[in-house]
Amino acid sequence: KQILLNLLSNSIKFTPEGGQVILKASLLRSGNLTISVSDTGIGMTPDEIEIAMSPFGQVESRLTRKFEGTGLGLPLTKAFVELHGGTLRVRSSPGRGTTVFVRFPSERLAPRRKAR
Repeated sequence: KQILLNLLSNSIKFTPEGGQVILKASLLRSGNLTISVSDTGIGMTPDEIEIAMSPFGQVESRLTRKFEGTGLGLPLTKAFVELHGGTLRVRSSPGRGTTVFVRFPSERLAPRRKAR
């Protein structure tokens, strides 16, 4: 739950009015679960992604900041995902948006209930 809240709130925060935020989830044949959160927001360069993924990393300087936050959202989300044996990847392009991909291994998913 916290992983999704962090990813969705980041996408909403960094997407201007009129933009899009898209959540997708898929259960793969391997049994792994993949989740992606995509937006049409401000996007980041590879160097900015590295900053954003570090604890307390802020892409903007304190003097030019437009967005509130502690810089812990993505690092904590990545840590939560990894605690479940999963992986988190970020793909982004300035001015075009960001997609965060999360994969959880099948062994971390609750067993499916059979339909009655």
